[in-house]
Amino acid sequence: MSSEEELRKKLDRGVVDRYVEVRSTKPTRRGNFLGVEEDKFYVAVSEEEVYELSPLAYYIWALCDGEHTVEDMAHNISENANVEYYKVIEPLLVVLDEMRKVGLIEY
Repeated sequence: MSSEEELRKKLDRGVVDRYVEVRSTKPTRRGNFLGVEEDKFYVAVSEEEVYELSPLAYYIWALCDGEHTVEDMAHNISENANVEYYKVIEPLLVVLDEMRKVGLIEY
């Protein structure tokens, strides 16, 4: 695990502050998976609201099971994508924040 101090050396302060704020939370996905077409994943929050997710966004949405912390998700993505841990934090936070804004997850 990377310490907060190590992350501050590699990432912008705002990113680290946001990560520290949410890393122990366990987001829960909302909506229903409708299906996949090519590389597009469809999730409905309601009959009127259907979202098209990229493979990465869908993977993150699927991890939002109320059991995984944001920190768990970062490590999971890092290991499965073979990318350094600190490099997945900002994209993860962006995706989580966007999904929260449209109601696909809640903290």
